Amino acid sequence: MVFNTLIGHPERVINSGSSWDCLTCGLCEEKCPMNVGIVELVKSARQTGLDGFCNVAHSNTFAFYNIMASDKVNPKRKKFLAKDVEIDDNSDVLYFMGCIPYFDIIFKEDVNFEGMGIADNTIRLLNAAGIRPAVSEKEKCCGHDQLWRGQLNFFNKVAEQNLEYLQNYKTIVTSCPECYRTLAVDYNEKFGAELNVKHISEYLVEYVDKLKPNGKKAKVTFHDSCRLGRFMEVYDQPRELLSKMGYEIVEMQNNRENALCCGVPQWVNCDDENKEIRRKKMKDALETGAEIMITPCAKCQIHLKCLQRDKSEPDYNIEIMDFTTALVKALSR
Repeated sequence: MVFNTLIGHPERVINSGSSWDCLTCGLCEEKCPMNVGIVELVKSARQTGLDGFCNVAHSNTFAFYNIMASDKVNPKRKKFLAKDVEIDDNSDVLYFMGCIPYFDIIFKEDVNFEGMGIADNTIRLLNAAGIRPAVSEKEKCCGHDQLWRGQLNFFNKVAEQNLEYLQNYKTIVTSCPECYRTLAVDYNEKFGAELNVKHISEYLVEYVDKLKPNGKKAKVTFHDSCRLGRFMEVYDQPRELLSKMGYEIVEMQNNRENALCCGVPQWVNCDDENKEIRRKKMKDALETGAEIMITPCAKCQIHLKCLQRDKSEPDYNIEIMDFTTALVKALSR
């Protein structure tokens, strides 16, 4: 794909549909000595391909995202929260939940996805830090997948809907790396919106002294998701918090900027090649001897647990747990 573009034949890239083979994980850019913007090239090729009705990899979540972007659909996010979490509609700190409520419905039973437990635990951690965040019923999908599939009109629609209320908050906290990247970077680049967005790990580090560990110990390894790691360069904060809460962290061979992707970009191309990437990721985690692989990304958890539940696969004997869940399990409350 890059070669055809460099030699002056971008039409070959568009017509072949090769841009959809890319994970957009950013690992190539970490290795490239010439700093070629390969990820942006892929994004542009996809957009051009969609506009021209060329080879396009369709996802089974297109209809799913259409529902989330609808003006007529406002999910009652607060209704699904656990009874013990404390929120405040008047808070200047917003918890941007993302697509967790939808993923909960689809994947909770299918792959044992933690679902709304991630949202509950994020708020529990904020409560432990003395923060009662707002949760907005106006929230729409951040638009991450639409943007990276080249669906700019769709992305613009949900972004504009979100920006109508997001700019009213002093701080926006999210537990989703994709939401984090989209709200903090893409909303700024596309709309000039200067939002103060924090990943939950960045935000909690400022309140680390208020988080008291309960003394439980476990050996864990941390999966650096592509958007949180390579795209936003958040590596130290999650590890600092996990260590503070008593976890022993053992690193995978491929970690931080060299970490392996979970293998399924924007819900497309879940094929044998992508499955092999997940196998390599799981092997990397198993070789550490850790009891738990901690991931900060809901999608990564779904994709890796899907591999675990596949009866044609060997037994991957490691627990996969969300970052917020791990912190709450170690929290003295």
